[in-house]
Amino acid sequence: MQNILVPTDFSNDAYNALYFVSKLFKNRACNFYLLNAYNESTPLISRNVDNGNGEHKGLLEQLKDESHEELKHTYHKINLDNKCPKHKYKMISRKMDLIEAISKAIDNHKIDLVVMGNKGRTSALGIYLGSATTKTMASIKKCPILAVPESSEFQVPYEIAFATDYKRYYDAKVLDPIKGMAKHCGAAVRIVHINEEEHLSKIQESNLKTLRAYLDPIENSVHWMPNFTSKTTAIQVFLDELGIGMLTMVNYEHGFLERLLHEPVIKKLTFNIEIPFLVIPGTE
Repeated sequence: MQNILVPTDFSNDAYNALYFVSKLFKNRACNFYLLNAYNESTPLISRNVDNGNGEHKGLLEQLKDESHEELKHTYHKINLDNKCPKHKYKMISRKMDLIEAISKAIDNHKIDLVVMGNKGRTSALGIYLGSATTKTMASIKKCPILAVPESSEFQVPYEIAFATDYKRYYDAKVLDPIKGMAKHCGAAVRIVHINEEEHLSKIQESNLKTLRAYLDPIENSVHWMPNFTSKTTAIQVFLDELGIGMLTMVNYEHGFLERLLHEPVIKKLTFNIEIPFLVIPGTE
């Protein structure tokens, strides 16, 4: 039984992520945990806030009621759109920061995968799930995170790209999610390396050899990309050229993905990428 956490702000983007993952694992027994986290800064969907004394308390009460009602609505909608006897849904409503709520849910429910939309519902404060997705990728190191773009119609990813710099040793904990996803989808893994150096070091060569040996017998190949000014541009070119259906990276501290997340144009990758993006926590 796989445990999957799906944070939602009840936007179309968040629902699309839920729909995508429910279709992706339609033949696998799964527990889906639908999580909504709210606080004083969360905008009401109904925007029906009481005036007068006690307005602050009234807002939180309405947010709580709205959270429970919208979670029920999401549960009924996904069962209508993609009813699957192997899937069970549980609802979690929490008054707390989103990252904290995700972290606690991972621990409490032994979550195997977090699935999020890339954009979400814009609030009056300009806070949206897209920025939360990027923050979650940088903050959550307990389990893999799959970001699903709103524009992504469901297709099984038969080509999975793994972007890496070969500078870290690949152990089973890091590679199992990639190998597991490839096996589940019947996909090939395309390893992409951006040429930051003229030649690989002995350590990089050894890590590449380990990587390919571990992926065997899954079909895999190695690809080299020019070192564009922006690494996000290099990756996007590769995705387009090979018709990739899912991008994967490992999130090491001070690693390739962390450098990518700090690029000024990271939004181009995180928000405009049209395929699911799987981020795997690294082991130091």
